[in-house]
Amino acid sequence: MLDFLFKRSKSKRQKRISDYIEGSLKNFDRSPQEKEMPIWSSSLRQIENEVNGQIRSFQTYLSEIKDTSLRLEELNKMLESGEISKNVYGLLLNELGSVLSSSIKEIFKIRERLEVLRARAKIEWAKEKIGLGIVSSEEKHVERMYLNEPYILLNRWKEIVGKIDEALSSLTFEDELSIIERYLLIIRSGINSIRSKGVEEAKEICRRRLEALSNEWTSRRRNKVAEMVDLEMKASQIKDEIKEVEVRFVVGEFGQSIYETKIGLLRGSLRKIEREISRIRNYIDEIDLKIFRANELLKEE
Repeated sequence: MLDFLFKRSKSKRQKRISDYIEGSLKNFDRSPQEKEMPIWSSSLRQIENEVNGQIRSFQTYLSEIKDTSLRLEELNKMLESGEISKNVYGLLLNELGSVLSSSIKEIFKIRERLEVLRARAKIEWAKEKIGLGIVSSEEKHVERMYLNEPYILLNRWKEIVGKIDEALSSLTFEDELSIIERYLLIIRSGINSIRSKGVEEAKEICRRRLEALSNEWTSRRRNKVAEMVDLEMKASQIKDEIKEVEVRFVVGEFGQSIYETKIGLLRGSLRKIEREISRIRNYIDEIDLKIFRANELLKEE
């Protein structure tokens, strides 16, 4: 019975693909004047071209933001060391603040657009899988084995999604928070000459991004806390094992050499887990503080 169902499913899929290829051949046989570009091809190329352009702009602004941030750090060091006066510091901060304002405004707009394009590409990718009768468990096999037109289209949509994901991942969660906080600190410093409509627009974009990041952090934080709880349980188990080994050694169940080996391994594992717990706790505290400071800065006028 199951064999019959699988054969019928396979037969339907083959018929669907055969119909697709047959239609493509009919189109191929038509004269150049009669041929029409497939709707999917036009849609794919439009999205692909826009994605490539948006990614190039995204990378340019990201590089500009990182470069400006390094310049701001150096500027602060020069002021603290007395190498430049407050007047010179204010002039340079003015200039860098304007550049950062423009870059932040643009990069977050581009990010939003890329997220829209990603969603559109995923929808088209899903439509192709449904049209070809592909289930998730078959996807890798299909991508690896088939090179005819329907499957190439499927993979092109997947490549677009992957390209967007790769670009967006270059601006990490932590970096976004740092950029927002640094920019809001510049605004708070009271640089009147960069207080403009563009600055207020960039500030509003920062507000929206901070809200999105805060929501994302709620989920991430929950996972981090759960990870830390699991590690604390493991640490507690190892402490119990250490006590057990010490008792067994005292009653003479094994000698000094075996004791030192066992206790050494257990204490080594415990130190490793405790370091990881400390790292996660510090990370949670750091992100909590960044979000809190950024929210406080946004409340200031």
